[in-house]
Amino acid sequence: MFVIDSHAHLVPQHFPDLPPGVPAHEWPVMEPLADGTARMLIDGKPFRVFEAAYWDVPGRIAYMDQEGIDFQILSPLPELLGYWFDARTAAAVAAHVHETIAAAIATAPERLAGLGMLPLQDVALSVEMVPSLAALGLRGVLVASNINGVSIADARFDPVFAALQDLNLAVFVHGYRPAGVERLIGSPLLPAVIGVPQDTSLAIASFMMTDIFSRFPKLRLGFAHGGGTFAAVLGRMDHVWHGFEEMRGVLKTAPRDYVKKFFFDTVTFGPEYLSYLIEMFGPETLMSGSDGPTPIGQRGLQKFVMQATSGDYAVGQKILSENAVRFFGLEDLLARHKAA
Repeated sequence: MFVIDSHAHLVPQHFPDLPPGVPAHEWPVMEPLADGTARMLIDGKPFRVFEAAYWDVPGRIAYMDQEGIDFQILSPLPELLGYWFDARTAAAVAAHVHETIAAAIATAPERLAGLGMLPLQDVALSVEMVPSLAALGLRGVLVASNINGVSIADARFDPVFAALQDLNLAVFVHGYRPAGVERLIGSPLLPAVIGVPQDTSLAIASFMMTDIFSRFPKLRLGFAHGGGTFAAVLGRMDHVWHGFEEMRGVLKTAPRDYVKKFFFDTVTFGPEYLSYLIEMFGPETLMSGSDGPTPIGQRGLQKFVMQATSGDYAVGQKILSENAVRFFGLEDLLARHKAA
């Protein structure tokens, strides 16, 4: 079976010198460490230590071969989005990340494609940057579930969606800096483990209740981590929609049907839950993903997906490759694979 990894991150090994006019504390820095890893500083503070797998393309390809991954979509690390920076800083970071991803793809175009990023704190600047994504051959953008506390579904971002739709570029939403983390008690990892999926759910509900596809019927809109927690409340939302004219007056399509217009990755780490997503969202909406490239991501994609589908080959092939082909516009890739 042909396997596409729709959710995998890239981090540049280096960032260029500080551009003129950009505050030093806002510019990302990679500090090389003796063991071959590198420590990233963001906003002047240590963020995380990264393995070489995040920027080493030959190592990534070797890992893909080991994992049975035929093709991978590279996306920026969400923390690099930098919405809290000055927009000029975020745009400069985006430009460097785009060049890095494009260079990686150029070394293995038969194995890699990529997504870009935009300085969404400045809508006009983001619209201005969209054509450069297409010019580099990128397949779309990674965006966050909120931009400095404003939902990505807010109408202020409509000009960006219009520009992306016009160039046939996909939008992949990743949970990010979630609201309500002050109510999480315990491990400092809980905002990432619990809060991020919940923030994704807020974005999905908001896109639905503002009827995003009535404005942008050709926009391809996908969500990381299986749509977060949204599947758990879809039945409730559908029930209320049928019972209250207030909701039906805003959204003309039942939520259980509307949700099938979106795409979702399979990075849920539980085959039982993925089986539930197949039932709730439909097998045409799901795309296999690892959240790699390191072992902390989902391992053994084909085995994981086929376990969730109870061995159904046709459904498994949709999830492992065919849906990602539609979402990222990779029809030529699948045609070449079938010919081979």
